[in-house]
Amino acid sequence: MSTFLKDQIVFRGDAKFRIIRSIEGTVQLENTATGEYVKSTSDELCEEYMRGYLRVGIGRTFRAPSIRASIDVSPDAACDPGKIDTRRRVEYLVRLERLKAFGANHKELRRLIQSVSIELNDPRPPHITTVYRWRRRYIIAQADIRSLIANVDRRGGRGKSRLLDTVEALIEEKIESVYLASKSCNAEDVYDAVFLVIQHANTTRVESEWLRVPSFRTIQRRISQISAYDRAVAKYGEREAQRRFADQKYARKVSRILELVEIDHTPIDCMVADENGVAIGRPIITVVLDRFSRCVLGFSLSLAGYGTHSVFEAVRHALMPKTYLSELFPDLHLSWDCYGWFERILADNGTEFHADAFRDAMISLGIVLEFAASRDPNDKPHVERFLKTLNYSLFHKLPGTTLAKIHQRVGFKAEEDACLTFGQVNEIIHIWITSYYHLRPHRGLNRRSPIQVWNESAQAFPPQLKLDADEVEVELGALAESALQHYGIDLNTFTYVSPELLGLRRLLPPKSRVTVKYPLHDAGHIHVWDPIANTYIRADNKEDDYVGLTVEQAKLAKKAIEDEYRRTRANAKEVIRQKAKEAMASKELKKRKRGARTADTASRNINKPMKQRDVSVPRSVVVGNENDDVQDFNIDVL
Repeated sequence: MSTFLKDQIVFRGDAKFRIIRSIEGTVQLENTATGEYVKSTSDELCEEYMRGYLRVGIGRTFRAPSIRASIDVSPDAACDPGKIDTRRRVEYLVRLERLKAFGANHKELRRLIQSVSIELNDPRPPHITTVYRWRRRYIIAQADIRSLIANVDRRGGRGKSRLLDTVEALIEEKIESVYLASKSCNAEDVYDAVFLVIQHANTTRVESEWLRVPSFRTIQRRISQISAYDRAVAKYGEREAQRRFADQKYARKVSRILELVEIDHTPIDCMVADENGVAIGRPIITVVLDRFSRCVLGFSLSLAGYGTHSVFEAVRHALMPKTYLSELFPDLHLSWDCYGWFERILADNGTEFHADAFRDAMISLGIVLEFAASRDPNDKPHVERFLKTLNYSLFHKLPGTTLAKIHQRVGFKAEEDACLTFGQVNEIIHIWITSYYHLRPHRGLNRRSPIQVWNESAQAFPPQLKLDADEVEVELGALAESALQHYGIDLNTFTYVSPELLGLRRLLPPKSRVTVKYPLHDAGHIHVWDPIANTYIRADNKEDDYVGLTVEQAKLAKKAIEDEYRRTRANAKEVIRQKAKEAMASKELKKRKRGARTADTASRNINKPMKQRDVSVPRSVVVGNENDDVQDFNIDVL
């Protein structure tokens, strides 16, 4: 298996190289300027990639037409027509590919396009030529969904309502109260209701301010946008609607690794303790699992609860090579070669997965984001089953286990038995995944092991690294919008400055707002999108004391300094340590959990190369995988 492909262009420092060949882990490169040949191992190149010295030659050819690329920002970013149109194109291609529509004749393809449009409630399905054009661009771009991004922001007023907001609100209200509240109403009934209420409203207005009655066709278009399921609920009731739509869902089929991954999270059934043996809570584990091979691509372990921070860490861990293993666990000789860019990611309907920051990051990384059916764990069964296997096969046999059911906890208290620290649990998870789960036969894989299936598929479809490591770190950040002031940018109660921001402010119109991505794990800097140069500008925190602290820690430290140290300047990190120490020394488990969160106890601070690791503060981990059977796994706890 080779991550680097023949004729691929890479950059080592400022030198440009071309991959000549890759044989048994040895990669031969040619300096395009001098013609000199160089040999390196795949592990060495991956190590250089993680350090940022090696850069892949695939840049951002396409950008999402989101709020970052525009100066005149839409007030409702969630309804950005560019994102909606892009998702529409992706949905058509994904669904038609599943139906094998592109191998059929034109007549059959037209029928399938019409069928997909009904599923998507699309009143204006694309022409067959348009679909072929989308697919051609998608193939030329090597299955990069950024080739499907719609430049709607360059169009005119097409698709924008000409009606006043007041009239739009009346239409929505009458659709809810008339059409969806009755089993036999039609568009004409809604039109009559809207007509009467507007006529009544106009009696209190002067003629120049009369509301304009929408056309009957406008009412029909609004009704056509209602989902088929909502219509069925209104006409037949919720139970009958669920029955009618239950058999419409089909399984998501995959034929290779990294075609589809599943992501989910859950609390582990085990309490962890601090260095003094005091229980501090149950960490949340977020797992990214490859559906085809059932291999774990990455995970995130954190005591900071659910949120986009855990999701971002799990995705980052899944994309990146695990080069830190030999440094973090030198005596264990662990091997974890499962990583790389995946085409699609399947998530549930949690708020952290629907967050604008996560959606934006997936588009920028070239990954299709899909959502499982609501309240249907069988739509992504593999990661659900893996999480159960992880708890039953591993954590239920460790000291401090909480078991799965409350009635099973009779006669003992998990917090009294807890003795494993956060770092030890992180190590145990690594051992269990790489030395046990990946190697044991899997019933869903015809008794083959997950790593065997991964290696076989990787020979034909080797994992790829499509963006540089520092670009991935930028994209996997929280998304915000901020005004560009003469002194910099205000965000999260801090001020960020950069010389490049001053130059950008001169080029933008007055009172412009810019898109900002900021790492939740470091309040010391942010990245500002430059819509003119189509690149990010790094801006640093004016207060150096908060560098290296999470945003939550920095806010807490700033508040404590203002409240308790108004006269005497205090170091922010010392304030955080004091707050965390006081909370974790409490006799109440709730306060000890809060202290662990304040200390930013998560695997991100552990699972990285030594040069980047902050050994003073453990943070969040990353891991993922799943299996069909619950089997025993024994491990000696020191």
